[in-house]
Amino acid sequence: MRKLSLFLLMLLAVVATFSSCKKDNEKIDKSLIVGRWQSTTGNYFEVYYSNGTGKMWNEDDDVHEDEADTFNWEFDGNNNTKFTQTIHFHSGAADLPQYCNIVTLNESSFVYNNSGWRRTENLKRVK
Repeated sequence: MRKLSLFLLMLLAVVATFSSCKKDNEKIDKSLIVGRWQSTTGNYFEVYYSNGTGKMWNEDDDVHEDEADTFNWEFDGNNNTKFTQTIHFHSGAADLPQYCNIVTLNESSFVYNNSGWRRTENLKRVK
């Protein structure tokens, strides 16, 4: 009986693990990335334009929209969950490509992992 209980517990753990995994190429409406986004925890902003350009700034660092760093962005081929930002720093530093994986993208939330900066951006749509 003890072995059966242990087996069922292990089986449940395996099923829970696989059911919580997201498919790499899950369907995401790419057009939802266009718009103005703000960090859920501060005054960091990103704006994505439909022409593949954008800008970012952090008012907590006393940087405002007119001083924003600009970037180009594009999705990675047919993969709906990966995109690249190539940042053009306002300071004149070299362009920096950032490879990102989308966790959530919907009308109100945009969450992605930025592998270059090793952080997760949690953003909400703002006007």
